[in-house]
Amino acid sequence: MSTAERDELIGCVLDDRYRIIRRIGIGGTGIVFEAGCTADGSTVAIKTLRPCFVDHIDLGARLQREVEVARAVRHPGIVQAIDDGVLIDGSPFMVMPLMHGESLSRMLLRRQRMDVAEVAVIASRTAAILHSAHCAGYVHRDVKPEHILMNRSATGDLTVHLLDFGVCSSEGAPDEERKREKGKVFGTPTYVSPEQASGEVDIDGRADLFSLGIVMYEALTGRVPFSGATVSKLLVRIIRENAPRVSEVVPEVDSDIDALIAGLMARRPGDRLPSARAVARSLASHIGDRKLVERQLAKTVHASARHTDTSPTVRCKALPKRNVA
Repeated sequence: MSTAERDELIGCVLDDRYRIIRRIGIGGTGIVFEAGCTADGSTVAIKTLRPCFVDHIDLGARLQREVEVARAVRHPGIVQAIDDGVLIDGSPFMVMPLMHGESLSRMLLRRQRMDVAEVAVIASRTAAILHSAHCAGYVHRDVKPEHILMNRSATGDLTVHLLDFGVCSSEGAPDEERKREKGKVFGTPTYVSPEQASGEVDIDGRADLFSLGIVMYEALTGRVPFSGATVSKLLVRIIRENAPRVSEVVPEVDSDIDALIAGLMARRPGDRLPSARAVARSLASHIGDRKLVERQLAKTVHASARHTDTSPTVRCKALPKRNVA
């Protein structure tokens, strides 16, 4: 991955409106720049594809899908799409607010483990965002700590955003897209549901609930429930094995939250809670004084000036292999 990719855009003005200032993030398929609006001097973030993916039809469509989701799902936890357009090479770009904050991934690298009330607050807020997306016909398919961004508002309140709907599925997707996706695994292997790991196309919001369960497990135990020497072996374990219980690592954990997380990570979608809204409601009793917990958690956020602060949770370890039930 070249650190000079798309440097030719720095200093350029896109659509006579956005002057590219600097690159602030680069991922597997995309690059994010900081830009200034020529009309009012405000600062925004612009996301586009890496040069090697300019001609990739599906990746271009996924970036446009992010714009679609941002405009179709009205929730404060989803980053807005201010504008969108096409670069001179034909690849799409998306204009977003310049986000600040700390990812749950980065927070876990600092803290290793979190208490139940904190995890319940973060999961509850994330579930509320997912509920709005699911109601609009979208499944995120890549819920993980790197994509949960937290910050502290000017009044000291906690803000939570769910980032990157770039691999989300849409119930309105064209048949050609669905055919191309058949048998492929979308999402980050460590956090995918069994149905995603199997390459199923017809999944619903319960796949995101499985991923949220893994996030909660990780935040409470300091490790992820599944691992493998290769991606293939990891996916096989997710498909065939029951997830371990939080109580096996943290014996003192409340039995109700232990059962809730186990239910989210049930192998069969029908054995999980029916909706993200049901998850949020189930978590309410584990939070206590929500406002107090949220404000205390907000104080611990180390806000970054970058668009995203999404360092992977490389510290995580999984439990030993288990037998299939």
